Amino acid sequence: MHYYGRAMEAQRLASLYALQILDTPPEKRFDKITSFVASEFNVPIAAISLVDETRQWFKSKIGLEICGSARDISICTHGIQSEKPLVIPDLTQDSRFKNNPFVTSDSHIRFMLEPRFS
Repeated sequence: MHYYGRAMEAQRLASLYALQILDTPPEKRFDKITSFVASEFNVPIAAISLVDETRQWFKSKIGLEICGSARDISICTHGIQSEKPLVIPDLTQDSRFKNNPFVTSDSHIRFMLEPRFS
């Protein structure tokens, strides 16, 4: 269900830019969260991803070599456009993601859990 509109996206982006967090160095407080998630769920990849107008940028990451990607291939973009948390048990079985480079590349991302934050 897509309830996301241009006004909401403008507000989300304004809030993101107001944080002045994009392209900042790693911070222990975010790395602790990422480390906890990877450990708690026993997964090789975990990230805190921030999505601006054109890209997805990883504030914190485990198991990924890249620092971000173009927004048009970002799995997280689907999460911010959804009314509910995005939970996808197997990305290879979801038509939106089965050909996504994050799924087909060496990272082999399979499971996605993206909570919503307001």
